[in-house]
Amino acid sequence: MIVYGTSSKDLGTRKLQGVKSPNCESSDIYATAVVKYAHIFWIPLFPYSKKYFTTCEGTGQVLEGKEMPQKLKDKLALEKHHFKTPFYLFSGLIIIALLIGYGFYASNQHDKEMAEHVTHIEANDIMVFRKGSKEYSFAKVTEVKNDSIFIKLGQYSYEGGYSAPTKSEFNSKTDTVSDFYAETTDYILQADINDLYEKEELVEIYK
Repeated sequence: MIVYGTSSKDLGTRKLQGVKSPNCESSDIYATAVVKYAHIFWIPLFPYSKKYFTTCEGTGQVLEGKEMPQKLKDKLALEKHHFKTPFYLFSGLIIIALLIGYGFYASNQHDKEMAEHVTHIEANDIMVFRKGSKEYSFAKVTEVKNDSIFIKLGQYSYEGGYSAPTKSEFNSKTDTVSDFYAETTDYILQADINDLYEKEELVEIYK
């Protein structure tokens, strides 16, 4: 369950100098600012509005926005820079940006590793092939001779998510299956492996 909502934070109060209350002529006029922000799991995501209002200490009158006379609005405008939105109210956006950045970085690193693995296939490597949007098949390399790669095909497929299982997930499902791979040996050429990789049908190689 995702817990989300909105909240607000008081940014403080400042006395406005050189201005009087439109009702009682009191010079004790205070400006207050409140910022509203969205949050998820109580972590601030981003602020989305900031409101200002003034309070007359003599009468307790509170004015907001259009209710203020122009002189009061002009004086408040000069003071707005003092009411700064705390940086931590952007925490959620920063976390999301970092996660997205890490996702791109991890994907780029994986692509580099896969490109290296495809050109340096070794005995005991496990190749993972995409059969459908959520189905994967496997082949274990038994020997590499020049451009020929000898393999034993997996007799079981994996149905999971849109990405291939991790090596640990794969091992946990195959360690208890004695006949996971066929007894017969097939072979495939390196050029075919390269082609499958380019077509994104060869999606992972466990070393």
